[in-house]
Amino acid sequence: MGKFDGLVFTIPKEFHEWYGFASPRGFFRGTTMMEKAHLYMDFTSITKELVMEVPHTHHAVDEYLVFTGADLNNFFDFDAEVDVWLGDDPERLELFTLTQPTIIRVPPKLYHCPINFRRISKPIVFSAVYLDGDWSKINRRVNAEGREEFSYDGAGIRRCVYDRSKECVYCGKCFSKAMKDFAENAKKDQKPPQADLLAPYYEMAKLPRTGKFDRYVYAYKPEYHDDPRFLSPRSGFRGAAEMAESRLYYLDDIVLKECSVAEPHMHHSVEEYLFFTGADITNFFDFDAEIEVKLGEDPEHMESYVITEPTVIRVPAGTWHGPVVFRRVGAPVRFMPFYPSGSYGRIVRETREDGSAAYVYKGTDLPK
Repeated sequence: MGKFDGLVFTIPKEFHEWYGFASPRGFFRGTTMMEKAHLYMDFTSITKELVMEVPHTHHAVDEYLVFTGADLNNFFDFDAEVDVWLGDDPERLELFTLTQPTIIRVPPKLYHCPINFRRISKPIVFSAVYLDGDWSKINRRVNAEGREEFSYDGAGIRRCVYDRSKECVYCGKCFSKAMKDFAENAKKDQKPPQADLLAPYYEMAKLPRTGKFDRYVYAYKPEYHDDPRFLSPRSGFRGAAEMAESRLYYLDDIVLKECSVAEPHMHHSVEEYLFFTGADITNFFDFDAEIEVKLGEDPEHMESYVITEPTVIRVPAGTWHGPVVFRRVGAPVRFMPFYPSGSYGRIVRETREDGSAAYVYKGTDLPK
């Protein structure tokens, strides 16, 4: 048993019955899977047209909605149309139609959804990234007297639709049944599935746009480079430099060959998550690599961990880590350093001329 074993988590295969979602999928369910984790996210591929969710908010936590091509070897090969609604008022939402890889920041109290995956010609990634150890939401409805009511829902409290004695495990059976019912009714009425459900939202879209929520929608930019270790172009989301007030900074590196990255370093006050997965999210568990990562309390006392399947490593503030050594790469590997802050910074230890140690801060927010 190593001292840092609790920080290294193998992502399990999650088999399910969700209509239009690839199975098995990967999920990192925060504190349910790792003590003290402050991140809750999925690795999901959408393969069919479908509609999900109703307008809701999150009370005090940012969420990020990620839409990209499912084959990250071709990150910008996005052949789909996705409609997403955002707004302060659930009765006055604004429509955003996504036709390229996009990330949406959902700050606290911003209503979002439904999401209409209107056209899916090739599988795409849909990942909901929630910056907390547990997922929750607030739903709103208007009661019979015309008053608004708000209900709290979240992981661990929802009951199974088919058996109230059991906790919901997000198997997707009830969602799939609803989708099939919508499809059958659509055939009878000769109109698109869920047309009646979506009709009021498309009516809202006819109203003049305010543009107020445009700042929360960011289209990923290709980053061309000459580093043979990584696929070019690559992409990522560089926090506040690309979206004001963002609390997320990450890269999508597709590693192509054996190499070593990231000198030993630590982060003073922000935890980091290191994700290692296959490059095709539709086949998330096709992983053909061997990776060594070192963790420790200081650069002289590090423990090695070897990764051979999809894995997440939580790096608490003050924990030294690195290098990350890709000892064998049988197929492209997704390496995603995930930093829940608006800008990235690290501390390295250097040796002065007199032999003493100096701790040097290196970050993206330094003046140039």
